[in-house]
Amino acid sequence: MFEVGAALLGACVGSFLNVVIWRLPQDDPRQRSLGGRSRCPHCGTQIRWHDNLPVLGWLLLRGRARCCGKGIAVRYPLVEALTASLFLLLAIWPPFGPVLLATDHGVAFDATAAAAFGLHALFLSLLIACTFIDFDHQLLPDVLTKPGMAIGLLGGFWPGLAGVASTNDAAPLALRTLLASALGLCVGGGVTWLIRAAGSRIFRREAMGLGDVKFLAMIGAFLGWQSALLTLFLGCVVGALVGGLLALRAGLGMRIPFGPYLAVGAVVSLFVARPLLDLLFVQWPEWQRSSPSAQWFLLVLALLSLSALFLLVRRGRRAG
Repeated sequence: MFEVGAALLGACVGSFLNVVIWRLPQDDPRQRSLGGRSRCPHCGTQIRWHDNLPVLGWLLLRGRARCCGKGIAVRYPLVEALTASLFLLLAIWPPFGPVLLATDHGVAFDATAAAAFGLHALFLSLLIACTFIDFDHQLLPDVLTKPGMAIGLLGGFWPGLAGVASTNDAAPLALRTLLASALGLCVGGGVTWLIRAAGSRIFRREAMGLGDVKFLAMIGAFLGWQSALLTLFLGCVVGALVGGLLALRAGLGMRIPFGPYLAVGAVVSLFVARPLLDLLFVQWPEWQRSSPSAQWFLLVLALLSLSALFLLVRRGRRAG
């Protein structure tokens, strides 16, 4: 029942995230308020509660507003379904173990796992809201990322939630956890700021927004410094693949936000950071040393990457 409850909670949170995604970027301060009942974005009519049920309301209305008959964007149920799916995954595959444990005397409650579930559910919600706002407005709002940094650091007071800093083992676990969270914030924000500064100097224009710097600092505060670097690596890989395909279709003149790709990397890091780090830094080097074909594989992969980059640049020049 906990997994079902987590999914239902995620759907309800996703419905609220739709409000956040729509209202926060508005210019009018009155429209930015997150309070009050939801209204139709077309005619302003207040939406009835039964029409606002997550996913189900959109399906029953067949994607059309009851008040004016105009279409309701499919993004609304998608955000709700995405949030429900991630909350369900967090319940089924919790990074810090299950919240409820079956014992000989019934069901035991794990307080650390419950705290981790709540903290990471909030973290996933921030990632989703920032992702869709960045898609729409190329903006990662401070009103989300800065409180996210603070919450991530506060979560570091709970032993083990953001990893453990490699300090003296005699130090209390809570202190080492807090240091890991603070180090994650500094490394995530610092490395991204250095990349931004270097890219801006090389290309003589802003290569990355400050919002991305704060966003990765927030991710580091929640996940620790190793996962922050892994998130950056994965975000670059996913961004290069997806952004390259989009650029080939539409030309390089389009602006591709980086935040959504960092969010994808953060989700992957949350659930499978340890296996991935083991693959990259233990299994992969061992395979390179033991397999004669490893160098040829890397050479072919590098040639394919250079060929794809050449085609991308050539297409961009033609489009320009």
